[in-house]
Amino acid sequence: MAPHPAAGLADDQAAPATGPDAPRAPRRRLWKVLIGIGVGLLVLVVLALLWFFLGRDKARPLGQEEALTIFRAGDGGSSDSAGRPPAGVYAATGTGTESVGLPGFDEPLGPDTPVTVTHGDGGCFTYRIDSNSHHWRSWTFCPTETATFSLAGMEGWTARKAPGLDIETLVTYTCERPPDFLWTGAATGDTRTGACTGTSDMDDSVTADAVGIEVLDVGTIPVGGRSVDVVHVRSSETFSRDQTGSEVDEWWLDATTGLPVKVLIDARIQGGVSDYTESLALELTTLTPAT
Repeated sequence: MAPHPAAGLADDQAAPATGPDAPRAPRRRLWKVLIGIGVGLLVLVVLALLWFFLGRDKARPLGQEEALTIFRAGDGGSSDSAGRPPAGVYAATGTGTESVGLPGFDEPLGPDTPVTVTHGDGGCFTYRIDSNSHHWRSWTFCPTETATFSLAGMEGWTARKAPGLDIETLVTYTCERPPDFLWTGAATGDTRTGACTGTSDMDDSVTADAVGIEVLDVGTIPVGGRSVDVVHVRSSETFSRDQTGSEVDEWWLDATTGLPVKVLIDARIQGGVSDYTESLALELTTLTPAT
């Protein structure tokens, strides 16, 4: 009979057991350790996400009184409203959303969206929409040789805040060729063009903005219980250079003062710090501003 493979070996040198009865405790312990580590990491990730998203500063509607405080603290400019909208804070309602390209950081706009008008030199006025506590935009309109009001420049401010994250961006556009928005004798189908250049305080990017204006119709709409003569125009912007994309807005302009009494905004921009989208539908609910 052939000798057993372990024959002649000392007890502590016996061949390891094989087959279904072999001990598997070390392998099982390893798997338990790996599973425990995985579960622990998953719990930490979930807790970190909850801490990040639940702890972030959420946008809130900016109330009329808060907008009025900001207006009073600044320089509203001349009280002379001849040929332009009276300065002050107009009540308005709006609905929409804004996205800065960060997952989980899309924010609603409105429903309270106070509009502030301030006066500048040379018959200019600035129209600012406070869409919420994290976002406002403004447009400055000035008289020119070719128009009652042309777009001289724009600004937009956006913020996002969370534990470990604090982002504020101010974008400024200056129009070297101001596009006409409102002019004498404007009729359906009329078009004008212009060009602006944008910069951001977050980086060195430069954005070229080609602007086209088209008169869609001329008529009247109700505002705050009154009928207002308006010129309804569409502004189409095409962005290039460091940012690309487009913005198509519609404006219902008071034919007498140039005050936008209704605005639709649809912006879609790629590049720069992050992609950006905004949609907003806004309507004034009064033609008499608070001061």
